Amino acid sequence: MKKLSLFASAFLIMIMVACGPTQNEAITYNDNITSIIDGLTIEHTLFLDQIDGHNIDSLKISHKLFVDKSQASLDASKKIGPFADKKDFIDVANEYFTTLHSIATVEGAQMVEIMSKDSTQITQADLDKITEIATKFDADYDMAYNKIQAAQNKFAKEWKFTLDENKK
Repeated sequence: MKKLSLFASAFLIMIMVACGPTQNEAITYNDNITSIIDGLTIEHTLFLDQIDGHNIDSLKISHKLFVDKSQASLDASKKIGPFADKKDFIDVANEYFTTLHSIATVEGAQMVEIMSKDSTQITQADLDKITEIATKFDADYDMAYNKIQAAQNKFAKEWKFTLDENKK
């Protein structure tokens, strides 16, 4: 009888291990990626709020924070591995953070350079360039954001959980 009980326990453990990750683990995985996104959103928004150029020091500080946080977010996302041997969600997350880092370091730096000029030195060509840069900035962000949302929705559907849009 003791052997049968031991065998049944071992069999049960093998079944539980063979089942793979649980829905709760999928939710935690999703939440880990989302928390990195939410953390970067703070610096991203702070930078966007300073683009008007009224306070050059604040613009430069917020830009540096955005660049630093985008790099830290990219580094953090690269440490997250696949889930259930699938890399789709994390690959898109890494692409999102790579895009945001590029936006911060390229377009963001260009915006800061132009908006750091004395207001009397800003030409119409500068304003046109800002509009061009901002358009690319927004388009790149929108594309990356839409991809991460689609990947997250697919992941949630696959693991049968609902995303809470109001969760912060």
